[in-house]
Amino acid sequence: MVKRIRFIPLVESFKLDEYKDSYFITGYHGFGLVGYITTRYLARELGLKKVGFIKTKYMPDFTMYTRDHDLIYPFEIYADKVGSNKVVVVVNNAIPSDVEKTAYTDFIARFAKRLRAREVILVGGLDQEYRTHPDEKYRWVPINNPLTKLEANILEDRYIMGLLALTMLFTKAYGLRGLVILPFTEPFKPDPRASAIAVDVIASILGVKVKTDKLMEEAALLEAIEAEKERFRRTIDELEKRPRSTYM
Repeated sequence: MVKRIRFIPLVESFKLDEYKDSYFITGYHGFGLVGYITTRYLARELGLKKVGFIKTKYMPDFTMYTRDHDLIYPFEIYADKVGSNKVVVVVNNAIPSDVEKTAYTDFIARFAKRLRAREVILVGGLDQEYRTHPDEKYRWVPINNPLTKLEANILEDRYIMGLLALTMLFTKAYGLRGLVILPFTEPFKPDPRASAIAVDVIASILGVKVKTDKLMEEAALLEAIEAEKERFRRTIDELEKRPRSTYM
């Protein structure tokens, strides 16, 4: 029986001590799936190695095989050196069980502390109704006076909820420097465009270039699908409004 949440290495040569002073990045399945899409994309585009996974007591019972990443684990950890920086990314392919959400986010923060992370970078989505200007792309939240200062408005006097909020609280409690990047998004559908904004910000922090063209292509495809759905709905509405003949 799994009594606690723990890290399981998948690469024998991986040593946690070698990743001290790293940038520690993660996000969840929140608004627009921005945190999840961003971390998954970064792990792939930065060429990070899958070095292990997080084992929980109530682990989601699913997997999938991909040519690039072999078997997919619900909670994966990727790491490598990117430019002059060391980077660790937790990709949450699933949502922790309700009874484990506090323990899981506590583990995430403790894992970052164990790595003596230079900064914890958390990514989520922010409802676009809070945008005060059409050109405003994102807001951010500083945690424990981070080294990085972003040129965007800080999100103030607004509730943040869910796994992201818990991770923020534990990051603060354990004395880790961090920041939360919150691109504006449509809450209830995947938003690769918002993720592209987060990717650009993180790439700037790391001092590297990361192309976001694949995210933009994915966004265009999703938008085309939504447009087709809307056209279909309008057609159905028009048909329902037409008078119906009665035959005897």
